[in-house]
Amino acid sequence: MFRVLLLTLPMALLVLGGCQTFSKRPAPDVPVAVSEGDLALIDTALSASPSRLAVFQQEIAAAPLDPGRSGVIVDLDRQRAYIYSQGQLVAASRIASGKRSFRTPTGDYLIGQKSPDHASNLYGKLVHGESGEEQPGEIDTRVAEIPEGMVFRGAPMRYFMRFHTPEGKATAIGFHQGYVPGRPASHGCIRMPARPAKELYKLIPRGTPVFVYGEKHGHPARPLPVAVAKKTGR
Repeated sequence: MFRVLLLTLPMALLVLGGCQTFSKRPAPDVPVAVSEGDLALIDTALSASPSRLAVFQQEIAAAPLDPGRSGVIVDLDRQRAYIYSQGQLVAASRIASGKRSFRTPTGDYLIGQKSPDHASNLYGKLVHGESGEEQPGEIDTRVAEIPEGMVFRGAPMRYFMRFHTPEGKATAIGFHQGYVPGRPASHGCIRMPARPAKELYKLIPRGTPVFVYGEKHGHPARPLPVAVAKKTGR
């Protein structure tokens, strides 16, 4: 077993008028310092199968996780997401976070809204209303007007899981299926390959904590704590 420090930030799910918040219940079984052994194990598995979800605990991953004993660590610098439950590393996936001008905000969140067929209301394409022909290039609805006769088509964000703040406020970011080139490439969301995005959508319930770290690629800088742990059997 690898010895890791347990996260001391308490977390639980409350539903108050549709709003989910952190509360003062026992902390989830998620490490605050990921062991070097776990990082090596994850790197080996994802290098061998980069488009798949690496699963290390088949029995736990066979059913939706208990949000009171689980959490997702997002490592922006390594472009990885690590899923822990019941004190064990359950699964991991490659990701693509926000590129330089749209860096993913670090911090602690929880999964709120979930939508399997979500589409962006900010970024997408212009499509001719009659012919259906799509114009080249991407538009941002916050700065571009939609010309007469054209229709905005939001970029697909399948298996979207929106991040909420500890106070229950919805953010503009979340997990979703998308292009994962091995570097930050999104407008701030956490993209995953198609298969991991679908599998994690089923595995992670609403209320599951998400802890986002990143020194190089996150904002503000928040380095992922790494615990040096000797392997005494796994």
